[in-house]
Amino acid sequence: MTNLTHEPVSHTTLSETYSVCPVCLGRIRAEYIKKGSAVYLSKECARHGRFSCVVSQDASDFESWKTDTYNIKPKMALRRTEKGCPHDCGPCDEHMQTACCVLIDVTYRCDQLCAVCFASSSPENDGELSLNDICKKLDFLAGMSDARKFNIQLSGGEPTVRDDLPEIVKMAKAKGFEYVQLNTNGKRIGTDENYANVLKQAGADAVFMQFDAVSDSVYETLRKEKLLDIKRRAVDNCRKARLPVALVPTIVKGINDNEIGGIIEFMLENIDVIKGIHFQPVSFFGRYPSAFGNNQRFTMFDTINEIEKQSGGTISKKDLFPISTGHNLCCFYASYIREEDGSISCIRRVEKAPGCCDDEPPCCEEASNGCESEPCCPPDIEIISRDRDFVLNKWKMAEEVSGDGFDVFLNNIRKNSFTLTGMAFQDAMTLDTERLRRCRVQVLAKNNTLVPFCAYNLTDLNGNYLNREHA
Repeated sequence: MTNLTHEPVSHTTLSETYSVCPVCLGRIRAEYIKKGSAVYLSKECARHGRFSCVVSQDASDFESWKTDTYNIKPKMALRRTEKGCPHDCGPCDEHMQTACCVLIDVTYRCDQLCAVCFASSSPENDGELSLNDICKKLDFLAGMSDARKFNIQLSGGEPTVRDDLPEIVKMAKAKGFEYVQLNTNGKRIGTDENYANVLKQAGADAVFMQFDAVSDSVYETLRKEKLLDIKRRAVDNCRKARLPVALVPTIVKGINDNEIGGIIEFMLENIDVIKGIHFQPVSFFGRYPSAFGNNQRFTMFDTINEIEKQSGGTISKKDLFPISTGHNLCCFYASYIREEDGSISCIRRVEKAPGCCDDEPPCCEEASNGCESEPCCPPDIEIISRDRDFVLNKWKMAEEVSGDGFDVFLNNIRKNSFTLTGMAFQDAMTLDTERLRRCRVQVLAKNNTLVPFCAYNLTDLNGNYLNREHA
């Protein structure tokens, strides 16, 4: 077997963790190492050798990203820890962060056959949950919610291939789930002029739409068909339906990393309906061509640096920070507003533990555990609710307001505001169990266990899944 290591000979160890062997997915020790200007995750399997993967091309980016995050354990553990993360997901009794968003795969079918797909979906895949199954799963999630109910993401496969998808949205809303998001490639929304309105009337809060580029050559490479016109029509149809959109680009080095600036421009041209971009540097799990390997890895820090570069410095890398809950290496976030003169201002760079004072997290922990002095921070249950409300309120369209009062002023801010976020999903080369233990984006599996998204979709180098039931 070819050793996949790119690890330099001489290095400095920055921190230690556990990971998995990319060949057998066995749990093994790992360390973040620094060599020259770069940071790598390095590990060795007794049977399959040493592996190393770049985490950041610039060690200063990696070091500056270290922040304290605030973690609140799930309401209950569903499994005991036996083999260790990632083999005991449920959540196990060592999981440290309750979910903010929970994905439900409502189908395994898809109307595309993409070169890159974490779910290995295709038109040939069959099997999907019945409405009764989904009803039971929503009831289970309601019982597991440890504050206001989880934010729900309906995913797959491609959820719009189900004709009863609006019924699923209505069901979730009827059971008290305040935020229901649709993860979609946008094809049905773009080809059926009224479908976005049907979803909106059913109660859908936002559409997370696959959007890799503003040129069809990229779609032909990543999605095997020209899709730009359909994407544009999907945006227009969501505008008519007043259904907010967030663009979701999968960024592959050498394929579409040069499209970041164009995607931002497209968002700004449609800022009334597109309320953000959620960048996803490609993770190599599920289905991907052998040509897309370690040498084409595009990191979260690469994404941040290219946002600054391709925006001409209009958006500074200093605007983008990790969120306050979960793990600092998982994602970045900032909010902006487009001013009347077309300039862009950052209006929120980083979110502390919601409602928190300026002290460090230990202060929050002391307060939430009931210290005798007046607490400086809200209790855990309130922090969880605010964390979920933060997602609920992040992508919303402005209302139709007339006049010149304060409501018009606030509505104009909402109309011209947007977010830039990104999430660096982990694969068998980059997996860090400390990140998994703090995961706030989880999947509801068939056996009613909550599995961190990256663990659910984790595959070995031959494409064999650790947790995903189908494929």
